[in-house]
Amino acid sequence: MRRIAVLLSILMISHLVSASPEITVNLNLERKLSDFDIGIKGGEISPDGETVLIYGEDGYAHLLSASNADDEATDIRLEKETESALNDATWHPGGKSALIVGDDGTILRFNSTNYALGEAEGSLAMAGIDINSIHFTAGSSVAYLGTDSGQIWRYYADTFTLLNDEASSRITDIDCLKNKNICVAGTLNDGVAVIDQADTVTWLPNSRYHTWVGIGCEDATMNACTGFASGHKAASIEIDILDSTQSQLGEIIILGQLDGDVIGDSTAVDSSSIIALAPLGMVRWNQYSQNAFLMFSNENASDEDVLLGGDGFAVAWENSEYSGFLVTSQGRIVSFEPASEADSGEIPNILIILVALCVPGVFIGLIYWNSPWLQRKYANLFRRNK
Repeated sequence: MRRIAVLLSILMISHLVSASPEITVNLNLERKLSDFDIGIKGGEISPDGETVLIYGEDGYAHLLSASNADDEATDIRLEKETESALNDATWHPGGKSALIVGDDGTILRFNSTNYALGEAEGSLAMAGIDINSIHFTAGSSVAYLGTDSGQIWRYYADTFTLLNDEASSRITDIDCLKNKNICVAGTLNDGVAVIDQADTVTWLPNSRYHTWVGIGCEDATMNACTGFASGHKAASIEIDILDSTQSQLGEIIILGQLDGDVIGDSTAVDSSSIIALAPLGMVRWNQYSQNAFLMFSNENASDEDVLLGGDGFAVAWENSEYSGFLVTSQGRIVSFEPASEADSGEIPNILIILVALCVPGVFIGLIYWNSPWLQRKYANLFRRNK
């Protein structure tokens, strides 16, 4: 009897301790853009939220409908202009054009009115430089570029100007405040830099100890961004808009109970970001509340399609909370939608109540069965009542 009680208590406790985060979306593999691996590296949703510009290896560029990415009829394949890998893209705030950057100084301008794609004026100044990131500021035609060697450049009116070369590692991502012409850049080994409206670059000294893979500035009401780093890390980057040199890195938050590691981020709705995981998985992060929720794990992706589980993250976006599309590096298009309670594996409330009542009772019973003194006391009390 004692052994049965011990086993029962272990089973109850282990079920509670080993419970993994609940998924918040269901996946559905819609289609593939090609029968071979395209090598998609990322994508950028347009300011009006209607179009997604994706890009990748060997000069690949393609337009998808943000709301109907599952429909091949809405696709627009852009003319190939280079053999170089394309690494990042940014839309002009007006939404009529975009810049795409890549290896060997590649800078392409996309015209959304006629879908023309061609070499950007003045890009000869960047010849031979591998460009990894780019982003337009919110209210101007200024864009900041980051290179594989750690340089930060400014683009304006077809002119490229080197602003800073203090870093020696790749600029992994650049994002800008939604309401100010101030941007933040993250690097692999040199920390985080704030670029203010006067083009002053300030490196945050306490940020050098982390491998930054993504920057998200999604809340338009905050003078802050979020940095995402390897090791399941997220941190608020508090920006002093009057004196950028006083900007600070906030507390490092560890996102626990996740498989794989953080490799980047994409834009979501409602001041949120989608954190990309490798192997393939996604987490939803809200910048304002600093809450993280697992969207799906690699196991969930493999359950949908075994090949999907082995694919890589390229870009994802939401059309509404927990509803949108994911594009993988090999060109798979996956839709996701909110998961029901039954799908999320949520423990029923009645079971939680029963466990809460039973576990203390089992422990009390174990103490009683292993204490001859308590057993004698109980026996004597029982005989007196008789």
